[in-house]
Amino acid sequence: MAKQQLDSGNHELQDTGFISKFDWSENGNKDWLIYYWPGERAKEEMKRAKIKSIDDRAEEYLPGPKEEVKKYSKEQVDLINKLVKLNVSKVTAETLIRCNDHVLIEKWIEAINYSNADDKAAYLVKAIRENWQFPEEYLREKREAEQKEEEEKIEYIKVKRQEEKNKKRQEEIKRIEQIYNSLDSLQQEEIRTEIENRLPEFWKVQLNKERVKGKTSKMLGVILEEKRREIIKEWIKNKK
Repeated sequence: MAKQQLDSGNHELQDTGFISKFDWSENGNKDWLIYYWPGERAKEEMKRAKIKSIDDRAEEYLPGPKEEVKKYSKEQVDLINKLVKLNVSKVTAETLIRCNDHVLIEKWIEAINYSNADDKAAYLVKAIRENWQFPEEYLREKREAEQKEEEEKIEYIKVKRQEEKNKKRQEEIKRIEQIYNSLDSLQQEEIRTEIENRLPEFWKVQLNKERVKGKTSKMLGVILEEKRREIIKEWIKNKK
């Protein structure tokens, strides 16, 4: 009965190539032994298992791949070099770079020059790690430098605005001069008359004196031109 039940499974193993053949053998006391001969599939499975076992032992006893060397950016390398120049060891410098804010490190590289510490390298490392307060003299100079930079910025903006204002004024003067030159003689004479009427009494007297001499002073010339531009701009505004 058992032989009949097991033989169906044995034939299936034989059909799939896991065993090549099997054989029943009586062992006395009505006991039976089954002998199996491995098939091609079983041989391949055993071969793969053996290779895997060797690989597992190799990974256990052989050293693994070397840890990848830590790469630093150019900015980080520059900071490391600055710290090393201040007698901080390279190993410690690299640790500081990895574990602390780079802006803080950069500031302390400047601020350490304001410290009276005997061992400035040790002082610097501890100050960075524990985020100490910067020396007061360093902070004062930083404030003064920032204030000066702000004042220079304000002055620069004022100069640029004045330059822009002058540029616009020159463009306006040129445009109005072109308009005046495009007018006919009667219109130009009308403008000249209006200019004289608008002059303060002092400049009217001065104008008459200079006409006698046949020469107009520079100051009077500026005033006359300004009055002429004033009148032409009014004409433009009123679309005369």
